[in-house]
Amino acid sequence: MAARTKLLMGGGGSQRPQIVSHDPITPFLDPSPDAGDNLLSTSLPLEQRIPDHFKDPLFIRADFNGVTLDGRYTWVGTDQNPQGVTITTGRWKGLYIPFLPGANSTPPTMIMTPMLPLYPEDVQAAVFTEHAERGYDDLIYSCEPWNESRMGVNLNPAQMLAFTQKVRGWGFRPFLWRGDSRFGIDPMFETLMQSGLISFYGHGTEVDLYVRSQDYEAGLQPIMNYINGRIGVGFHASCDGGRRLGYPFGFPRDTFLPDWSPYDGKLHLLSEQDPDADGAQVQYGLWGARLHINCGQGDGASGPGAPHSRTILFEYKATNQLYGQADETDGARMGWYGLCSIRDTAHPQVLPISGFGNGGRYPDGSAI
Repeated sequence: MAARTKLLMGGGGSQRPQIVSHDPITPFLDPSPDAGDNLLSTSLPLEQRIPDHFKDPLFIRADFNGVTLDGRYTWVGTDQNPQGVTITTGRWKGLYIPFLPGANSTPPTMIMTPMLPLYPEDVQAAVFTEHAERGYDDLIYSCEPWNESRMGVNLNPAQMLAFTQKVRGWGFRPFLWRGDSRFGIDPMFETLMQSGLISFYGHGTEVDLYVRSQDYEAGLQPIMNYINGRIGVGFHASCDGGRRLGYPFGFPRDTFLPDWSPYDGKLHLLSEQDPDADGAQVQYGLWGARLHINCGQGDGASGPGAPHSRTILFEYKATNQLYGQADETDGARMGWYGLCSIRDTAHPQVLPISGFGNGGRYPDGSAI
């Protein structure tokens, strides 16, 4: 690996590959105004101050779905029973990537990091390298990787602790995203939290599709008490496909966490936006989310708001990337739009967007 990349000192004192630029995300082709008469901002507002790398644990730089390994590839197996691909050109020539149930196939070199613990070590090393070269501080993964049960795999706490140590050893902040919010304080959770390695914890994925609002909040309480503000905790809900808006728009999303004030500065929104929404729609959705959280205003809101809770543009192009309808650059462009989201002068307590989870770059392609 050392022969393939230059190294520098990264977060936590570990060596990691040097940051390099990638494709620019311009031109900005999204409509402004769009069909909803929303204007698109493509420059950072005055209140958006990008922190230095690894300085703010609540400012997320990550891409859980879009990073794509360089090179052409050939499939191994048959159309009915694909076994994997072998990369045939470029820096990763000869690397074999097994095809996992539910993994990306268009292209198969686009690796979802929540599934990364299931891949061989040489594939993990290639993925870590590419993420570090994009300047991503955070590595999002799951201790119950997607579709592990379909593969007859059941990773135990010791195995996941070893993987978490590997993530940290590559210089990343380990961002643990546990898909099922019904998991509570069990041996897996305690082992990873007591290690002191986890930097951010996502409690559930699209929780409004699986649990009632009151049940989610009842399960959230012991998690929040256990963590006690030591790291950030994230709330992740689905988006409204009809209106192409994320939380808090639409039922039942607007019934979840109407009052954020008890969680001020400790719970944060992992905002999912519709993969077919244009940039101006996404910025409008992020405005509604921040108004709800920081000010206690808007759809379903009650209470005084949580002025210290962050909104992270977390998921936006992943579904389209999974089905070959968007590439890594499309995700990075939307991540930039998120950072450019503005606020009005009447609501100065609305916080700027605190990073991205599905890719982001500066317009010229350099790392944020």
